[in-house]
Amino acid sequence: ALVAMRPAGRVVAMIGGKSYKDSPFNRATQARRQPGSAFKLFVYLAALRAGWTPDSLIEDRPITIDGWTPANSDGIYRGEITLREAFARSSNAAAVRLSQSVGRANVMRAARELGITTALPNSPSLALGTAGVSLLELTSAYAAVASGRYPVRARGLPETEESGRFAGLLQSGGRMDSRRDWAPMLELLHAAANEGTGKRAALAVPTFGKTGTSQDNRDALFVGFAGNLVVGIWAGRDDDKPLGRKVSGGTLPAQIWRSFMVSALAVDGRAG
Repeated sequence: ALVAMRPAGRVVAMIGGKSYKDSPFNRATQARRQPGSAFKLFVYLAALRAGWTPDSLIEDRPITIDGWTPANSDGIYRGEITLREAFARSSNAAAVRLSQSVGRANVMRAARELGITTALPNSPSLALGTAGVSLLELTSAYAAVASGRYPVRARGLPETEESGRFAGLLQSGGRMDSRRDWAPMLELLHAAANEGTGKRAALAVPTFGKTGTSQDNRDALFVGFAGNLVVGIWAGRDDDKPLGRKVSGGTLPAQIWRSFMVSALAVDGRAG
């Protein structure tokens, strides 16, 4: 599934499955799948709002909460590292520890403010994206970071409408603070897409994004933005079976994202 939108929310492309004839179910808007580490956007946003910075240090060591011990996907723990490195490498241990530190209520608040409407369990695993969300609302949340305003309401309307009666919608909600959370969040997303797990998505232009892989590799995502486009890619199976250990958010989805963006940005450039 694929969703492509402008930072203000106008959807310009959507793919809900392989064949509408075979299955009219729209996996971009109707499916609720685990976003995995793509949900860490909200954990780190809550931390930035609480005074943490990309250079703040966090322990990347095993942590146990109520008998549950999350594992890093690569099985490697790097000790004390910066938030920038933890986000880029997508450390699960660091994300859970950070969520515990800033408070899950604040993580959920950040998700709600950026437009996540589905149920969010108040459990330690929330930080790792175990709550089901739609690709459309997740991409809209990343669009909010791209634009610096929240929430972004996805819509399929002509661009000429945006300066008219819908301008008020763009003003509702809130605006991210450039120094406190907007610029630092962009820094984290740039690190993830250019040096970290999402580096297969990196373009010749500034690229921002985050990978996501759910439990047992059932869902693989890359959501990010470059130029004037915000794009979310989800790969998975309708029967919820694993995709295989070789498929993660940093492999197939990142590669599809990059391929789509190369063509889309070229068209955008010619159109401009």
